Amino acid sequence: MRLATAVVFILLTAGKTIHAQPVTCDFGPSPCEAYAQADAIFTGKVFRITPETIEMWQRDGDYDQIATVVVEKVYKGTARKRIVFHQRGRKSSPKLVLNSSYLFYANLDRQTKKWEVRRCGRTIMARYAQDDLRYLEGRPEHANQSRIAGAVLRYLPDAEEPAGKAERLAGLRIRITSEEKQYEVVTGPDGMFELYGAPPGKYVLHPDIPSGFRLMGVVHYGPLDLSKIQDLTIELKERECSGATILLERGE
Repeated sequence: MRLATAVVFILLTAGKTIHAQPVTCDFGPSPCEAYAQADAIFTGKVFRITPETIEMWQRDGDYDQIATVVVEKVYKGTARKRIVFHQRGRKSSPKLVLNSSYLFYANLDRQTKKWEVRRCGRTIMARYAQDDLRYLEGRPEHANQSRIAGAVLRYLPDAEEPAGKAERLAGLRIRITSEEKQYEVVTGPDGMFELYGAPPGKYVLHPDIPSGFRLMGVVHYGPLDLSKIQDLTIELKERECSGATILLERGE
């Protein structure tokens, strides 16, 4: 599997990328940043859409789309039962898929008074939103604390999927160390790990890689930087989010 393909795969499964957004995005905000930037955050299902999504990944000939969503669970900012999204082609807005459930980070256009999902955010199909949902569910208790988080995935080749598939690894220990501090976390059933309240600074993630596997790639919050594709160092700022998705593969 080539490195570029691995990066795309990690982005999809880690929840950094909007499902069905243009491929030109190379930035994924952290959950903390996305929370601050959104006017409303909620889970919901698309039950009406015009026109239907033509391609999962838009490249050329982008188009306007209007999607009506039934709001299910609200995490920030709206008491509406339904929201209509106006996804504008001129803004390269991500296109939504009929009858699909999403975690929405929504914004209200102050001039037109219309709701939209912006490009290069964290809106994603609900089945890929483990990281975000962990953060949102924990906010009442941890709203003013820093957060280090991520997931550990094992790459599985698949003849029918060019990018392969992933298995989320539960019960895997990770040491999180700085020059002054050391912590240990364990991945949960969803492969996720979290640490709240660590002081600002640089930290290194040390996963206990199972025998027969090796590090394949690492994707951090923020701009996609291929020079850091195997870098387990993260930088944590006060009351902010940092972290990475760690992908393993079979090897010597």
